[in-house]
Amino acid sequence: MADASAIVRRLLPGLKSPVTNLRAWLFDAGFVSSEEEYRVLLHEITIELAKKQISLPLFASGDKRVIQDIEALDTLNEVSNLLRERLFEWYSFYQGSIPQSRELARNIVEDCHGETPDAMRSLAQNLLDISESKKLLVTHIQDQMPRVSPNLAHLAGALLAARLLAIAGGLDKLSRMPASRLQVLGANRAMFRHLRGASPPKHGIIFRHPLIHASPRHLRGKIARMFASKLAIAARIDYYSDEAEVREELSRSLNARVEEIKRKHTNL
Repeated sequence: MADASAIVRRLLPGLKSPVTNLRAWLFDAGFVSSEEEYRVLLHEITIELAKKQISLPLFASGDKRVIQDIEALDTLNEVSNLLRERLFEWYSFYQGSIPQSRELARNIVEDCHGETPDAMRSLAQNLLDISESKKLLVTHIQDQMPRVSPNLAHLAGALLAARLLAIAGGLDKLSRMPASRLQVLGANRAMFRHLRGASPPKHGIIFRHPLIHASPRHLRGKIARMFASKLAIAARIDYYSDEAEVREELSRSLNARVEEIKRKHTNL
């Protein structure tokens, strides 16, 4: 008797079957050879579908929460940059000198001489508070991603994996995405330039991973293509598999392929 869970995984991308006649497909594919076998297998498939439907809302809520987390982090980054620019310009105008921006907010808050206005001190404290909130949110995302998508987080890192989920719209959509699309995910501006005649982008947001941005420029496209293929496999494992474990062989294969690419093309 065929494995019902394996059949369900073949049938369903996101619980939407491409098979219009299940009975005919099961017979034609050789999964069953009699009406009795068909009824037994259909019963098992129905049970597996029910399990998928029950588990899907809980599963989806995990990646949807991570998407909200990463969008909140992006908002904090935007607000932080705006406040830092405003504080820099305000301090420069008020003090008549150009400050060191890295520790500007803390220096203003800790100014024991009382030479800065209270409003400026309050703005500086807000900037420090936002910075602390960003650190807490990053830690939270790093804790959650291995539970939501363990293999994707293991290969890409928690933050990059979360951003891939956010851009794709969820793990379900990312798992159905071809590697070629995942490779340029997030490269919207480059794609628009390509439509106007520029060269196509070789990578999108995955450029942030050290395997790509720390590699020689002439190898980045090859490594990005290979990296995207591994990420696509990881996303599918995380979405379609019931196992919440990391497939170490994916990481070993990834590192071996990167070394092979560098060895073959370094002296070209």
